Amino acid sequence: MDYTYEVVKIYEFNKHEVDRANKPVLVPLRVFMKHPGETEEEHIQECLRVAESLEDKDYYFLTEQCMRKLYQKSQYEPHVKEEVLMQSSLYREPFEKGMEKGMEKGMEKGMINMLSSTLIKLLTKRFGVLPPELKAKILMTDTTSLEIVMDGILDHKSLEDVKRLLG
Repeated sequence: MDYTYEVVKIYEFNKHEVDRANKPVLVPLRVFMKHPGETEEEHIQECLRVAESLEDKDYYFLTEQCMRKLYQKSQYEPHVKEEVLMQSSLYREPFEKGMEKGMEKGMEKGMINMLSSTLIKLLTKRFGVLPPELKAKILMTDTTSLEIVMDGILDHKSLEDVKRLLG
């Protein structure tokens, strides 16, 4: 198989020629194309407006990403519409995955806090005031170890038993 490729200097294209070609895949690249008679700000606004008008909002996201490579954040960011970006699956997917991971981490941290405070209360009730270093150790222990100590709460004869289990 033979392939012939043509190197295209995208910055030499006039962005309005892309509009006439009716090829949405080129819309994000309009950012890099000539824009005679327009200021940088007008060019940025116009590129975002064209990308926003497309049904597939992934092109808006890709346009914003191209702007990120070409302009300083302060130049293009005031013109980017977050509500349009949120319609792009390319934007939402990593955002949603980050939210899920954050929620999982938060739930795990909450579980550790609940288990450690409950364990401290139970041990205090059973053995009296706990040494500060034991409290600190409990607060820094993982969920599994806390559950092991908690499961045997009635079997521990002394705080030394608890310290051994916590390592």
